[in-house]
Amino acid sequence: MKRIICISIFILFLNPMFSFGQETKGSDKNLENISGQYAECAAYYTIVYHAMNSSDEKSAANAYSKLQKKAMFYSLLLAAQGRSKELAAQVTNSRIEMYMKKMKQEANNDYANISILINKYHFGCKELMENPSKYVVDILAAEAEKAKGKSNKK
Repeated sequence: MKRIICISIFILFLNPMFSFGQETKGSDKNLENISGQYAECAAYYTIVYHAMNSSDEKSAANAYSKLQKKAMFYSLLLAAQGRSKELAAQVTNSRIEMYMKKMKQEANNDYANISILINKYHFGCKELMENPSKYVVDILAAEAEKAKGKSNKK
């Protein structure tokens, strides 16, 4: 009986991994890495947003909320290259949740320790957000060109 349960669990874990692999066959590893970096920044900005919000720093919280949305958008945009939109959303959300758990552990689940995360993630995320990856710029330009072409046809 234990053997059947183990085999079932193994198949359940292997099947989603197999489908992820099939869906992203043509994906670029650099693109995936950068998408993960944006997801990490989205997680960081989410945690800092909650810390600022809980300490009544509303203007700072709003700024971090905007950064979080932008980082999440970039991560999703990159994850959608070579995947369905639904799978890209699942991948992005999973990455963000994973990074948030890691960051909460690093801060000992206490917003009072937010400086630990700020010291570790602030400058890297700031650089990533202020100087978007070439992938992001190229994809946004291609999307804008598509939208322009559609509006000209109408």
